[in-house]
Amino acid sequence: MQKIAILGGTGFIGRHLINELECDYEIVVLSRSPEKHQHLIKKNVDVIKSEYDDPASLAAIFSTVDGIVNLVGESVGSRWTEVKKKKIYNSRIHTSRLITEVFQLATKKPSFLIQGSGMGVYGKSSDKPDTPFSEDTSLATNGFLTKVGVDNENTVQVLENLTRVVYIRTGIVLDGDEGALPQMARPYQFFMGGPIGSGNQWSSWIHIKDEVRAIKFVIDHEELKGPFNLTAPHPVTNSQMAAAIGKALGKPAAIHTPAFVLKLMLGEMADELLLSGLKVVPQRLLKSGFEFQYKTIEAALSDIYNQGKL
Repeated sequence: MQKIAILGGTGFIGRHLINELECDYEIVVLSRSPEKHQHLIKKNVDVIKSEYDDPASLAAIFSTVDGIVNLVGESVGSRWTEVKKKKIYNSRIHTSRLITEVFQLATKKPSFLIQGSGMGVYGKSSDKPDTPFSEDTSLATNGFLTKVGVDNENTVQVLENLTRVVYIRTGIVLDGDEGALPQMARPYQFFMGGPIGSGNQWSSWIHIKDEVRAIKFVIDHEELKGPFNLTAPHPVTNSQMAAAIGKALGKPAAIHTPAFVLKLMLGEMADELLLSGLKVVPQRLLKSGFEFQYKTIEAALSDIYNQGKL
């Protein structure tokens, strides 16, 4: 049984990924505070102490595993103060630089690195907002999230000469308990749900189950490398997303929140993350034979809310 080390394994996506992988792989979760995450320990899963500023100790771990999954990153889902922006950027770039250094030190190189990334590499809304963005699309050059995503990928690019590197450019991950959906759904409980801004901006989303299934898919298929968009094959506009959430919750989606209100409340984050969007499609996943369980937003929300996660 192959062994995989997960950095960021105690986070939202990481915990779901552990459940997806544990039957087929031995999992090592690296944590600064393993005592806080003893609940994750079970058959084939261990949580070990690891300081992300100690390359030598990490190299010893890397030398014993077959692959690395890097999901480390400060959440982007709150107002971006200058301090917050530094945390978002540094949490990713520091870890990626460390991984690059540790790979060089490891006596036995892991056979793959799955590098967490995001849709931000493609920029904000373009002049052709309805144009699909695939992995063949050129990367953008401006915007905070673009800089974060592009710099994060470029930092580990040198490792392509040493191992198989896969960049997973994840969309909006939908789950009933964590991530963006609970925040999106909260206003509907007070009959205040509806589109934001123009409502025409695209929301490229993915069900958490398909997110971790897709990560396992690229791990399992040793021939796959390079960028993969982890988004469902049918992105929706913000208005369509609002209507689907309202229908799933049995609530109206009639209250429109103007863009200026969000900009006053959330500043730059609202402009880049909420009021802009791209129609991102999983071209390479589909061509590689991956089959989504939840292709439409209606199917995804039905699964989520039929499990009592209201």
